[in-house]
Amino acid sequence: MSRHTSIIICLFAGFLLGGCNKDLEERIDRLEAELRSIRSDTRDDVTGLKERVIAAETTVGISDNSLSFAERLSALERTSGEGTGAVNSTVYLRPNLQGHAPLSTDHGTFLVRREGMELNVANNSYTVHLNIGNPHAIAIEQFTLTGDHGGGTPELAEGEEYTLDNPKIRAWQATLKPFEYRVTKTLEPFAWTPFDIELEASSREELELIRFSMAVENARLKRVGAVAGAGGEATKVSHIRVDSKGASVLRTEYGAFLVTVKKSEATDLGTRLHLEIGNPYGFTLNECRLIGDHGPELPLREQSASPQDYSEKMRDWSATLQPFEAAIPDKISNFRWNKTSILIPAPEEKVKFLRCELRILDVTLPAATDR
Repeated sequence: MSRHTSIIICLFAGFLLGGCNKDLEERIDRLEAELRSIRSDTRDDVTGLKERVIAAETTVGISDNSLSFAERLSALERTSGEGTGAVNSTVYLRPNLQGHAPLSTDHGTFLVRREGMELNVANNSYTVHLNIGNPHAIAIEQFTLTGDHGGGTPELAEGEEYTLDNPKIRAWQATLKPFEYRVTKTLEPFAWTPFDIELEASSREELELIRFSMAVENARLKRVGAVAGAGGEATKVSHIRVDSKGASVLRTEYGAFLVTVKKSEATDLGTRLHLEIGNPYGFTLNECRLIGDHGPELPLREQSASPQDYSEKMRDWSATLQPFEAAIPDKISNFRWNKTSILIPAPEEKVKFLRCELRILDVTLPAATDR
């Protein structure tokens, strides 16, 4: 090959190599631009996600800047029930709480109120009296209360926030005593159920605040309004505990009424029960009566050694029930609670439980008004 030819070949190869390098550089530039765009989009997505998590934390009140972002996200997922919508919320009970407070669980919302407490000197604790209202058609047979108790929340100056970032709130949180209490008393449908829990405390000030969530462990559906007998008439029998502080539901063909026993009084003729009947409807009951059975205290499941023992006690208790029929002497006016009383011809110790129905014989509506 001549020297001239070699020079031409080298120049051509250099031209080709230079073209390839230029094409490669352009491809690298394009790839780097795409990577920069992806990193920018990713940063935007992460920033947006963090902003959404912080906003959600603010809504549910679990913000804690001491945790990593992943831990905060996990806590938020736990609080939201991991997407199921079933959340056991915390109820706050204070001595001056008027009425009841709602308590949300994965079985629905219940009502809870604090009825008082008593000192147990022997074991340095207090017995706290609680009452839970069950507005559902399920019987809760076993549940656990998990929470803590302590003194009241500290007073904050104007502008201070009730968050864990506040040192006062952190210091107060550290003084709270945790507890877990398992309850086996049945929460009957459509009724208030009183029960006690025992909390360790050296003074009443340590029980100024009690807060807890409720986890239902065992529940069963009760056939409220089930068909009774061949006639197919829905049952309207109600169960009333005379010593209960809550109201019971009286279901009738006119709708549901409420009844609560305010006082039991022994007389020469028997036991007089002073009642309040709530009428939520626009008509007045002119004549009605309670018809059913009465008996002593209902056996408690937790006081039985075994399910068989409890069944035997229930059979013995059922055999003691006696029929009664009592006329209600007063009118049950519309849209209000009405005081009245009934007389049951039996000693007071045998009138602790009523299994009865409300028979309505005569009702009236208010007269129409001219407009």
